Amino acid sequence: MVTENNSIYSFHFWARWYFIALVLSPLICFIDYHSIDQGFERLFGGTIVFFALMLLIARGTGNVVFRNYLPAGIILALYYTTWDLVLWQDVIARKGVFYEFFLNRTLQTVAVLFVVDNLTFSDKLIDVLVRLMKGLIVLGAIVSLLQVVHDPFFFTPEKFRESMLHYDWGTNVLHVRRLSVFGFTDVNDVGLSFLPMVALITGYEIKERDRIPVLILILAFFIAVVNNSRYIQLGFFVAAAPALFYQKRILRNSLVAVVGLVVMVLFMGVVLQIIGYDVSQYVEERLLDESGGTRILAFEIFMRFFPENPYFGTGQHLTDDVIIAIANRSSQIHVGYLSHLFSYGFIGTFLAFLFWGLITRRLWLVARRTGFYGSFFGFMVFWWANVTMVYYWVFTFGLILCYLFASYYDSKEESV
Repeated sequence: MVTENNSIYSFHFWARWYFIALVLSPLICFIDYHSIDQGFERLFGGTIVFFALMLLIARGTGNVVFRNYLPAGIILALYYTTWDLVLWQDVIARKGVFYEFFLNRTLQTVAVLFVVDNLTFSDKLIDVLVRLMKGLIVLGAIVSLLQVVHDPFFFTPEKFRESMLHYDWGTNVLHVRRLSVFGFTDVNDVGLSFLPMVALITGYEIKERDRIPVLILILAFFIAVVNNSRYIQLGFFVAAAPALFYQKRILRNSLVAVVGLVVMVLFMGVVLQIIGYDVSQYVEERLLDESGGTRILAFEIFMRFFPENPYFGTGQHLTDDVIIAIANRSSQIHVGYLSHLFSYGFIGTFLAFLFWGLITRRLWLVARRTGFYGSFFGFMVFWWANVTMVYYWVFTFGLILCYLFASYYDSKEESV
């Protein structure tokens, strides 16, 4: 494996510090939120697009790797941008296409995939990143505990608190979303960055240490449970799935996982009872409540309005007609895939599935070849999330780390 060049003038040098900062992005974005307030997209997204362009210019098109998901991502970005031009021409005119280019989250994903495919990373960097991720999860568990016993909005962006209070969730302990330490990068990062990190740590410990990180999984389960989002609670098991490949004994590990799950649920029930939860009320009024009706409503609204624009969609998440039809019974078409079909039609959804699918295929092939399943199951959290929520960007700090780790293990296998 090619070692990193640590010169300050080296692309490897800057990439190393970019990914270290990425793991620390919840804390960096907290400082940013209370100072210059640029946000994750500008700080980390704009930076990686610029970095990718410089790498391409320095290497030249003949000396870089272009995997098949890169053109798929570029085409998808152009499709989204075309709708933006059609519907929000005033925004493009005011900010400029150059501005939109650097802040297009699909192009940001293309950029980071290009970077990790064309640089090699040292064992030392990966070890540092894993240590930092573990520390972040420990910190996240502490903050989640404070959010349970002290204030659900401790270490949380004020705008999210206002949103929760608008829906009366801010005063309901069974429904309030506790974002742990992950709220300042994106309010969805408890699911789409924290859970991929759990998958990466689990996969790394099994691959490199031949052990299951039990303590990290317990802390992660606690963060997922008290968050109150059921897609995150169930997504935890997707993120923990690399543990099934421990010593390549999938059947045995599955049986142990079932027993371990029962023990962990009972243990977590005792912990929640101690810190003030009425567990029986939580099960009845939160886990078994009737909010699944919003998904049924999503299908009803989709079947009613989708046939009007089936090929290209509407370009909008919600039209005036849909808002009227929902009548405050939900905030949106609450199934991500149906919402994407409504917004971007068969063509846009095909392009999105092509891009996401090619990334998934790449991560799966790396997993099969190397035995490292962390990146694959980390990305599968995204696929699972859109069964219930609506979020189409595969540029979150946790998913970015999945791309990095897959590239690292792929390069390491090739060198062997």
